[in-house]
Amino acid sequence: MHFAIVGAGSIGCLFGAFLSRGGHKVSLVEVRPEIVDAVNRHGIGLLPMGASDPSQIAFHPARAFLDPADISGADAVILAVKSFDTAAAMRGAARLVSDRCPVLSIQTGLGNLEVMERFVDRSAILGGFTYMAATAVAPGRVHHGGTGPTVIGELDGRRTPRVEKIAGALGAAGLETRVDDRVVSRLWHKVIVVSAINAVSAVLKVKNGDLLAHPESVQLMERLVDEGRAAAEAAGVDLLGEDLRALLHETCRATAENLSSMFLDILNGSRTEIDAECGALFRYGRERGLRLLTLQTLSELVTAMEKLGHHGAEGRHG
Repeated sequence: MHFAIVGAGSIGCLFGAFLSRGGHKVSLVEVRPEIVDAVNRHGIGLLPMGASDPSQIAFHPARAFLDPADISGADAVILAVKSFDTAAAMRGAARLVSDRCPVLSIQTGLGNLEVMERFVDRSAILGGFTYMAATAVAPGRVHHGGTGPTVIGELDGRRTPRVEKIAGALGAAGLETRVDDRVVSRLWHKVIVVSAINAVSAVLKVKNGDLLAHPESVQLMERLVDEGRAAAEAAGVDLLGEDLRALLHETCRATAENLSSMFLDILNGSRTEIDAECGALFRYGRERGLRLLTLQTLSELVTAMEKLGHHGAEGRHG
């Protein structure tokens, strides 16, 4: 298959490397010229999980483009940008999408699917998310940081040939993938749990596993999860009876040595996805009359840290 991956950050490059290694054609769309240049010169660099020596990076063939109009013949589009870039990414990538070429979101955060519908028909969209983890180490080069399932599905829950074909291609390339007929509900599960881990780890500046070491951080995360559940239920989302507190603990243990993406964003002075995680859950609840004070407080704290970090970076370089 020919996969057009929109967003050549850590997850986009990780998926691109796996798919290229699995024999698929990979075209990356990226706005940062240094990444486009690096991929076109060398391919996508992948440092295996557990490795630390840069000499162990393996390069996998791919092409990268600044303009999605330069890509033709894609069989599927994978959207792998941050939530705040979804609209800008879809504005260009929409031209790649057709009844023969669906677009699959593997993003974390709420609201992405609704933004995508502004640019393409809902029937062309596949929902999804991933528990794979990676960290960018240089333009077009990533370190595989953790392995977990990728979940995809039709928004209406049907088991279609196209979703089975894409899942099969991802799975055969080494990306454990399952098709779920309740993918939107599963996405809410992930957002509720990951938003708690991301926000608390970013504020406390600790690895995911360290969050379970102290009752105060556990209780804080559990309150966030409980408020997220309340927001989902008020919004009419069927959470399928999932024990979200148990999923929270399981996810912390499975990613114990990882620095969360939000913590890394704070460390790097980058914009976080707090607005699509704790912020989105808080807004869903507020619009339905709920007072979700823990979600509100963590959203405000991380936003303040993010802004202070940007100002600090400007001060250092000014």
